[in-house]
This record gives sequence, structure tokens and C-alpha cells, in this order.
Amino acid sequence: MNAFFNAFFSAVLAAALLSATIATMPADAAPRKKKTTVPPAASVAQPPTDRFLACDVRVRDYLREGGAVIRVTKIEVDDARLQLNIHHEYGEAGRSSRKYLRGDSEEEMRKNLRGILDEFAAAAKAAAAGRAWYVIAARKVMPDLRDGSGENTSPWTAIVLADFEGKCRPITFYQSIDRSKLDPEVSKKLDE
Repeated sequence: MNAFFNAFFSAVLAAALLSATIATMPADAAPRKKKTTVPPAASVAQPPTDRFLACDVRVRDYLREGGAVIRVTKIEVDDARLQLNIHHEYGEAGRSSRKYLRGDSEEEMRKNLRGILDEFAAAAKAAAAGRAWYVIAARKVMPDLRDGSGENTSPWTAIVLADFEGKCRPITFYQSIDRSKLDPEVSKKLDE
């Protein structure tokens, strides 16, 4: 009977050890269900990124009566005179008009100054990242510009636009563009 008891005890012990081993096995060892993947056609189609980013509509609206768009490559900030020097793919567009400090007190003017300098820094950063454009357009499609005085006013004017964090912002305006001073390739684009 002793042999029977030893065999029975060994079988119970083996079953207990096997049960304990199975219970403590990590969950990762269990067979997994195969993940179902969504076919690409079922996912929401994103429109392709426009080359003018957030300025897509404005650039095209300004060019509706002819003109040219040129990528701005660099914007130099003159923080003492509060103006910018714009460089594009074909050379230099020139200096922007100067910004003036507004405010009734020195503190208000200082706050205005910080805002201008922040805007200038953002414009320079946008140009360095390829998110700024020099747009030469017909004067009649630029409602923001004041009517230039004098007979020698060109039919062409320009605006520099930049994409700041997904918003299109005007950086500076050029009242009159002298076509004879433009690069021949840019002048040719105005006729297209």
C-alpha cells in the first residue's frame, strides 16, 4: 500500500506543479488574434499639401490678372530701423517700409515694439524654411494698397506673404514695381 500511496502522491504533486506552472505563465505566451489592418483605400484621404501652404488662396487670387510668384529665400531684420530686407530666388526685392511704434505711453510703445520684433523674427524663420513668397500682381487686384500718386506709377505692385504656423500673413507691400529693374525671367513671367 505504501507503493500505491507514493505513486498517488507523486501523480497529485505532478498535477499541482503543472497547474501552478500554467497559471503563472505570462499572458504573452497565449496565442494572439491576428490584428486586422484597415486597407489604405478605406482610410480618410488627405489632400496633397499645396506648395503655397496656408497662402494657397491668396497667392492665386492675386495672380488672377497676371503676375508672378517667387520664393523668398531670406529676410534680414533691421531691428534699429524696424524694417526688413527681402531676398528672393532672383536677387533682392529691397527694403520694406518702416514700421512705426504706436502707443500713448512708453510701456505701450515697448509692447508694440516686442510685437513687431516677434513678427519680424517669425517672417525670417518662415523665409528660411521656404514658407514665404514674393508676389508681383496687377495693381487692380491689390485692394490693400493705397493708390500711388504720380504719373510714373507702375501697373505692377508686390506683396510678401508668409505661412506662420498655418496662417497666411502679409509681411510687407511694395507700392510700385519697376519692370525694367526685374530679372528678365521674372519680367517674362509677368506676361504669362
